[in-house]
Amino acid sequence: MQSLSDKTVREIALEMPITTRVFEKFKIDYCCRGHNGFADACRLAGADPALVAESIEQTVAAGMGDDTAWLNGASLRTLTGYIVDKHHVFTRDEIASLTPLMAKVASRHGERHPELIELATVFNELCDELMQHLLKEEQILFPYVEKLERSESPVFSCFGTVHNPIRMMLSEHDSAGGSLRRMRELTNDYALPEGACPSYAALFHRLEGFERDLHRHIHLENNLLFPKAIELEERTI
Repeated sequence: MQSLSDKTVREIALEMPITTRVFEKFKIDYCCRGHNGFADACRLAGADPALVAESIEQTVAAGMGDDTAWLNGASLRTLTGYIVDKHHVFTRDEIASLTPLMAKVASRHGERHPELIELATVFNELCDELMQHLLKEEQILFPYVEKLERSESPVFSCFGTVHNPIRMMLSEHDSAGGSLRRMRELTNDYALPEGACPSYAALFHRLEGFERDLHRHIHLENNLLFPKAIELEERTI
């Protein structure tokens, strides 16, 4: 396998999407901090670069996971469509079903496990932010990017340059990442207490899946869609 030492985690995740599974396992931030070099990213996560590299090699050899490398060469319209259909739909569906489950578990177990009360607060705030975030992407940023791709001349927008909404989206992605990290802290990495009921176990399992999908969602935007949109706009000016 090619050397990882001279690549950023962003580049590795884009070239070999299957590696996001390994990055998740070692809690390596490949979405919001994808600009970090491989070794630096490992050290920031407290992981041994050699062990991570070995795990990546085994995962790639086994061919486990979805191959989304084709998105690297996809049109921006195809990319935004994929993000909406794959990640926006999933996020909204999970928010709709996780919210009552979270309330149920916090209500029944919050007295013995008070961290669940704060967990519910952080999760609900994250969900409120995400719902607004998805709308801004679908109604403002994505249509502009798609129009930009269709046009051979500069495209007018109320926000000036695409840098402005992208800057806001990046800030909101950072905020979401902070919320996810706080949720992990509160749950000790989603470790179930002894005697946890099925609802408790289901909540933690699904929150981990929610986090995983949001990481991949942010990765595609921060590291693929946004740089391509900026480059395309600069070519039309």
